[in-house]
Amino acid sequence: MGNILEFLVKTGYHLIFLVLLGTSISLIVRYNSAQKEIFINSTNILSTAVNNKLDEWEGYFQLDEVNSSLQNQNALLLQKMFEYGINSTSAPAYHQDSMVFDVIPVKICNSTFTLKNNNLTLCQGSNNGLEKDLGVITENGILGIIRNISPNRARVMSILHSQSIIDCSLKNAGAHGSLVWNGKNPKILDLIDIPKHINVKKGDTVLTSGFSTIFPKGLLVGKVISVELPKGSNIFEISVEVFNDPSAVSYGYVIKNKMAQEQKLLEAQDE
Repeated sequence: MGNILEFLVKTGYHLIFLVLLGTSISLIVRYNSAQKEIFINSTNILSTAVNNKLDEWEGYFQLDEVNSSLQNQNALLLQKMFEYGINSTSAPAYHQDSMVFDVIPVKICNSTFTLKNNNLTLCQGSNNGLEKDLGVITENGILGIIRNISPNRARVMSILHSQSIIDCSLKNAGAHGSLVWNGKNPKILDLIDIPKHINVKKGDTVLTSGFSTIFPKGLLVGKVISVELPKGSNIFEISVEVFNDPSAVSYGYVIKNKMAQEQKLLEAQDE
């Protein structure tokens, strides 16, 4: 009780002032039409501003939910593209009756791109249907291949890794070779093993070849930015600028070939 009285003594003048101020404003607004109209308009403006700001904050906190929803929709669209034989260049190409893919949206927890051997960590794992040796892509290209997995996380060998070898083909020239990284620019990779009799031109599009169970045929990879034939060599030196920027990714998609195991077992019988 003593504390309450002490508080009232200390703040009594301020409280009385605020009560009298509120009463004065109320009387002015109530009995003066001009001031009443100004007060109402001002209140509406303030209320609108506050509501807009609250909507902005609410929208901000819902961004993760919206992103997740959009990513799930994109995953379904990608899966339909693979099933109906429409490649990433948006042109009807082939029907992959024996290559049916599931598409699983994922979030990237961590990644590197400045090392000799770069990796990514996915925020999902075996509990989400992920497995070893599955390909990871974005809407703009390929990211890498899952190499290690736990119930809630997956470790991906990036295409920016000295051991990464992705079989790719040239859209116009028709030949295929291996996409590797030379450890320098994360946007520039090399397409090797293309023989000199192939008509390779700058600007040609590089696609996944589909010669493995990991990536479906026809995914966009990048474009040829330089072609050189070293003296005395039978193999071109081809530099490819990838469409996907591995240094600036937060979300991706894991693609699972549901026929992969059957194909591997069949091919193993020839060994």
